Amino acid sequence: MIDERIIKDCLSELRNRQAKYKVYERYFNGDHDILYNYAMQDARSNMKVVVNFPRRFILEEVSYVLANPVNYISFVNDTELINLIDLNFSHWSKVHDQELLKQSQIFGESYELQYINKDGEFRATVLTPLNCYVLEDETADKNVILALHLFSKKFVTDREFLDVYLPDRILHYELKSDNLSLIGENTHIFKGVPINVMQGNAERKSEIDDIKSLNDAYNNVISDLVNECSDFRNAFFTIVGAEVEEADLLNMKKSGVIQVPAGASVNFLIKNLNDSFIQNLLTTIEEKIYQIASHINNQEKMQSNTSSLAMRSRLISLENKCSLMQSHLEVVIKQRLKRFFEYIELATNQKYDYRTIKIKFSPNVPTDLAAIAQVITQLQNTISQKTALSLLPFVENPDAELEQFMKEKELYEGINLDGVVLNE
Repeated sequence: MIDERIIKDCLSELRNRQAKYKVYERYFNGDHDILYNYAMQDARSNMKVVVNFPRRFILEEVSYVLANPVNYISFVNDTELINLIDLNFSHWSKVHDQELLKQSQIFGESYELQYINKDGEFRATVLTPLNCYVLEDETADKNVILALHLFSKKFVTDREFLDVYLPDRILHYELKSDNLSLIGENTHIFKGVPINVMQGNAERKSEIDDIKSLNDAYNNVISDLVNECSDFRNAFFTIVGAEVEEADLLNMKKSGVIQVPAGASVNFLIKNLNDSFIQNLLTTIEEKIYQIASHINNQEKMQSNTSSLAMRSRLISLENKCSLMQSHLEVVIKQRLKRFFEYIELATNQKYDYRTIKIKFSPNVPTDLAAIAQVITQLQNTISQKTALSLLPFVENPDAELEQFMKEKELYEGINLDGVVLNE
């Protein structure tokens, strides 16, 4: 039985976890620790350089998995159902899926909230561990039994609001110092809590955790190098045969001129830095970052005649990683379809089984179309034309493409081209 005590406990857990997750948000946005704890030196250059590897890697993964739209394929060849899904999803789901996957990689998990908008359309939005807490049961399926959505409203600065999603209703609370005040309640149409968990990986661990310390080291090394070039960061000013007052040193720094007695000498005591050592250190850190993140450096020079297959072989580690992401995303999309079919059943009294729909992802990688066309030709009498069309990366909907092909074929077969003269 869900009561306000459990809701308060979940809210407290949400508050306690926010500090941890805000670090991930900072790092993705380029707000790294070096901006706060860099070893500053008085009267010296103190530039802080941030190289944002997490943002680059996460956006690359999202682009790899979802740059091409998700395709839906019916196991029972129900083209009308596929058209129904495309009609209701195509105008919002691509951007939504990209955001859902991106947030899951930043925080280790994200959440999809399904709802019916004011126009009566089925939609979904993305929540994160910064504003959402999900309580799951202890079964193997990890069913969501309660979810909190914490938010504030524009121009309302003295309080927050909390929506509590239950299997049969939604409770609306106003918060003042985390004291709950119920301000409304309404039901929803879904059979269960309308929130699904998108796991970034099986451990629900942020990708940033794996490379954070290496990224910090890289930021520190490259910042020191930049400051070394700016003002001989590792150099000291030496004066031999004369004494200079501190006030004179400050004036010298301001004017760039110093006067010393005859016979005195002024020089820099420079720490000798091995350029090769520094470059090797940076290269080593960078390579470790790419290795741990399962990425490749796209800026590396390659031979101009490198085949698409050879290029793709370099992506094998990233492909394996993204395949796991696709598996977790597929679970969420299947649950979305289940909720959508509940909505369709209420709206039209038509029943559909979400398990009859296959989810097909088309990775955004170099593709050898000539090789694919050759394979399709060789399998011409072995596989169906719809399956052959699904192999082509530029075909978004094999069912619609096959239907259009048959229409055009029927149209042109009925036209007598005898005697037709083409314009020259």
